[in-house]
Amino acid sequence: MMCLTTVNNKLIRIVNWIIVISMAFLVLCISLQVLNRFIWKVPMLWTEEYSRFAFVWLTMFGSAKAVREKSHIFVDVIEVLIKGKIAQVCGFIAGLVCMFFFIALVYTSIPWAMKSMEVYTESVHGVAVGLFYLCMPVSGALMILFGIEVLIEIVKGKEGEKGTVSLSQQ
Repeated sequence: MMCLTTVNNKLIRIVNWIIVISMAFLVLCISLQVLNRFIWKVPMLWTEEYSRFAFVWLTMFGSAKAVREKSHIFVDVIEVLIKGKIAQVCGFIAGLVCMFFFIALVYTSIPWAMKSMEVYTESVHGVAVGLFYLCMPVSGALMILFGIEVLIEIVKGKEGEKGTVSLSQQ
C-alpha cells in the first residue's frame, strides 16, 4: 500500500499539470476563436477542433483526479441509512463496480486510440488524432491505480476525505 500511495502521489502531480495545461490550452483556443471570428472576421479552423481535444483531456484526467480524491458525484442515501461495516461493504462493492468500468474503458480505448494513429486532424495535417485520444487509456489506467488505492483504504477502514467509511464509526 505504501508503494502504491507513493507512486500515486507522483502520478497525481503529473495529472494536476496535465489538467492545468489542458485548461490553459482550452481557454487559449476558445479566446483565439472568439477574437478571430468576431473581431477580425476570419475564423481559425484549428481552434475549434483542438479545443474539443483539450476538453476531452481535461475531462478524462479530471475524472482520474476525482477518483483519487474521492470527489465523484455519488448518492449518499446508503451512507445516511446504513452505518458501520455494512456501509463499508457497500462502499467496497461500489468501488468494484467502478473498477469494472475503468477496466472496460482501458480495454476498449486502447484499440481505438491505436487505430486513430492512422487518421490525421482535419485542420492541421501531420498530427494524428490518436495522440488526442491516447488520454482515454492513460486516464483509465490512472483511474484503476487510484481506484485500487481507494479500495485498499476501504478494506483497511481508513477514513478518507469523501466517500469512505471507517470501521471506527460504528
